[in-house]
Amino acid sequence: MSNIKIAVIGGDRRQGVLAAALAASGYECAVFALDGVDIGGATRCTELESALCDALAVVLPLPISRDRRCVNAPLYGGEVTLEDVDRLASPTALFLGGMIKQEDFEGRWVHDYYAKEELQLLNTIPTAEGAIAIAMEALPTTVHGTKCLIMGLGRVGKTLALALKGLGAEVSVATRNPKEKAVCRILGVDVVEYPCLSKKISGFGLIFNTVPAMLLTGELLQRVKDSTPIIDLATHPGGVDSAAAKGKNVIWALGLPGKVAPVTAGEYISKTVIGILEEEKLI
Repeated sequence: MSNIKIAVIGGDRRQGVLAAALAASGYECAVFALDGVDIGGATRCTELESALCDALAVVLPLPISRDRRCVNAPLYGGEVTLEDVDRLASPTALFLGGMIKQEDFEGRWVHDYYAKEELQLLNTIPTAEGAIAIAMEALPTTVHGTKCLIMGLGRVGKTLALALKGLGAEVSVATRNPKEKAVCRILGVDVVEYPCLSKKISGFGLIFNTVPAMLLTGELLQRVKDSTPIIDLATHPGGVDSAAAKGKNVIWALGLPGKVAPVTAGEYISKTVIGILEEEKLI
């Protein structure tokens, strides 16, 4: 076993997969605030201080926090503050986290592993599959043949469009972006111009929002059939006006990779984190 120690603090089953992968690669891996999940050959610690002691790297969840105060640790009965992690970790430790910001740990060596393009792209796979699974439960019909509208054609939108087409759905994309319009043409999906959206939106039997901006507001929502599932995949605050959406079939679906495919999502994170540690010559 290597004498290099890595601490994994908080998170969900994805971080359990990460801890197991680190241990299987021969590194000493100490885990805290990650209860009830398989961590392979990693060591489960009962104290934060013992997990962090002598760790060259501290790996935090995706996202690291929901409130910028406590570590995101849904499987832990207590709370772990970012301040305590900062205080107890080695002064030279590398802090790796999903959506970590420098201001979370002033003066620290931080690295946002979710900023890696390859991880964001791979995460679109479980996101798209999870969104379609939600749609299948919400629809009284098959996805095949359903007229689907995707708001935006970013990373998630592209993967979702391909998956829906593969199921035989009729796919349209609402976008203003010229590059996204060109991609729609390549993918063989229709483009709905925003000025025309209010006239056409009532014709869709399934709507997905991938844009983190308030696009589905009162006027548009009024034209959506009450029975039409609107699945919002965008990060907070999402793209659906919740006050105007009363009576509509809105499903907020954040963080799908960790919910629908935690093992696969954990493997993606593991490869990314190990790659960063190698880049930084820590392992």
